Amino acid sequence: KQWRSLLVLGAASIILLVVRLQSRFPHFSTADNPTAREAKLLTRLLTFIYLPVFNFWLLLVPSTLSFDWGMDAVPRINTIGDSRNISTFCFYLVLGVLIKRCVSAIYRVGAKKDDEVCHCSVCHLDLSEVHSVSCRNTNNNNTAHSTCVCLLSHQRAVVVHKKASNSCCVVLLSLAFLALPFLPATNLLFYVGFVVAERVLYLPSAGLCLMVGLGGAAVYRKYRTAFTLGFIVVLVMFSAKTVLRNKDWNNEEALYRSAVHINPPKAYGNLGSVLSSQGRMAEAEWAFRKALQFRPNMADVHYNL
Repeated sequence: KQWRSLLVLGAASIILLVVRLQSRFPHFSTADNPTAREAKLLTRLLTFIYLPVFNFWLLLVPSTLSFDWGMDAVPRINTIGDSRNISTFCFYLVLGVLIKRCVSAIYRVGAKKDDEVCHCSVCHLDLSEVHSVSCRNTNNNNTAHSTCVCLLSHQRAVVVHKKASNSCCVVLLSLAFLALPFLPATNLLFYVGFVVAERVLYLPSAGLCLMVGLGGAAVYRKYRTAFTLGFIVVLVMFSAKTVLRNKDWNNEEALYRSAVHINPPKAYGNLGSVLSSQGRMAEAEWAFRKALQFRPNMADVHYNL
């Protein structure tokens, strides 16, 4: 069933992607996605393979949010020596190892039979053969008709492998939910008119929640008290962040002020327009000049000023 779910999800994503590729590509200015217009191939490559890492961290720890991540809100990676390449390497390494282990676990269970031959560690006989007295004594089975502990251990191992396989299917399904809906927004297939957009993380967040739920269940079985306390702390933190972020979206002025430390030229430019529409000309002029300090070639800001 898990494999069917993965196939259905993958097929649906491919169909949507093909339909999207048949349509016209978005037209956007250089300011919306500067990396797409970057002349150096190395810069484009390093930056675009880093962006999925940035988005994953944004999902995991949404401490810094913005209405717009265009312009230079996410600085481009120009050299191999950029420290962000370390996080990119670690991210894809962990992802690759995780996928490899999950696929191997599923394949191993599919290829293994419950009656597979397993040699006894004491007398080195197969499960179907009569074990020695020494073997039975070692395993506390003192009668000739006792069931060998080796067989029981093997059966328990099969059950453990099947449980691991089910967990791996859930992990792969979670990764599919994370990656496939996000694929068109990566700039790896075609360029899009944004660097980072929080709105495209809604569907991938379902995959993250599924994975966190699976890991949380495993931790809860072993460390119930610690997990409960940690869950309460995380719930309170995320709830507080939601309340604070809702205040940012209360009106345009609050929204643009919340982003001045992330995308200063865009935030100050929009803030100046809002203040100007409210008749607060002195504050609007200050905001426009602040925007031009960060990006002097903004024609619309010069016009508004």
